[in-house]
Amino acid sequence: MNHVSGTIECTKSFHLFFHSKNEDSNLKSFYHRAFNSAVELLIVNAYLTNWDSTTKLNKNCARFRMIVGKDFGITRKLACKDVLKWVPAKHKVHFRVADQIQGFHPKAIFWREAGGQSYAVIGSSNLSLAAFEKNYEANVALPISSKDFDRARDWVDQMAAFSVPISPDWLNSYRESKPRGGSDPRPHKNNVQIAEVLPIQLPNPTGAETAVRKRRKQLKRFRENRDGLIELFRQCGAGTISSSRFYDQLPRYWGGEVGGRLQGKGWERRGKEANFKQLAESYLKIVDATTSTRDDTAVSEIDRLADANNPARKAFLSEMLCLEFPELYPVLNQPVQRYLLDKNFRGSPGMSEGARYLDLALRLRLSLHQNPEHPAKNIAELDTVIWLAYPSN
Repeated sequence: MNHVSGTIECTKSFHLFFHSKNEDSNLKSFYHRAFNSAVELLIVNAYLTNWDSTTKLNKNCARFRMIVGKDFGITRKLACKDVLKWVPAKHKVHFRVADQIQGFHPKAIFWREAGGQSYAVIGSSNLSLAAFEKNYEANVALPISSKDFDRARDWVDQMAAFSVPISPDWLNSYRESKPRGGSDPRPHKNNVQIAEVLPIQLPNPTGAETAVRKRRKQLKRFRENRDGLIELFRQCGAGTISSSRFYDQLPRYWGGEVGGRLQGKGWERRGKEANFKQLAESYLKIVDATTSTRDDTAVSEIDRLADANNPARKAFLSEMLCLEFPELYPVLNQPVQRYLLDKNFRGSPGMSEGARYLDLALRLRLSLHQNPEHPAKNIAELDTVIWLAYPSN
């Protein structure tokens, strides 16, 4: 890989970067190529101490994951804030910290370009100014196969599942170490601190177990009628039935006498006039997505419906997602909003609507994982506990 006009041209199977105080390894140019060219970009780094906001992310980057460590308090708050300002609204939820992982120490970047080529750079460099300017560092950059990129994506997703989105709330709770002096971010020997922040506190009111048992029956009723409901969505998405016909047919498969509905009435007042063809198209894209792409698809499709101001995109669509994927997605309803307000849950400013929804889902998933004794075993069951603790007016 040779340096050509500020970019890196791949001309051989791998390239070694050696950096010292007296020799520039040109590693920064390789990072620039990754950010400028990636349609999928995965970054995992033990520490984040600096961020170059002048580097632009490819506007066609559909998948972005950036996970940084927090062990010993070395990661800098200012650098995190710089990333939050820099990262696009739909990807803010994917800038995460390995808050619940001990021994998080990878230093790697993987990306795939529009032509299908995939690459990796792996080595000793953290995301720090010192790594690019004065440290002695060794890194290797190389093309990788599509299969190996998929393996890397699965590996990063495993870590992402135990990481939380970085937000002002998290940063307020995170304790930085005091640097030794100058720009050296390493902590003093007696100032090693571990920052652990519970993603979001779960309610457990009296009667929770009874409510969960009732919810399980609702989920069972939904599953009994699920195939018919999915077919109704497919007919509407394909345009073989109208939005009004879809709305009229809903009670045959969801709610009404067949059951399987989680919320009370409410969304119908505005939702009746929704463009259900548009909504069905988005819902089916999420349902049909692969496991590895489903969260990204949910974010992009909710954002698409938000841009179109589709009135059924919140209470109705979120319930459909919660019913279909009870382990993954919450319902957006009034009790949930009161619960979030009570817990001072805000997420990162500037997130898109889809990113905010996924942010909530991620925190609830991890909170349930951390509380195995809680009566609710998935997000759909947790929803009914929230309703019990924060009843609707």
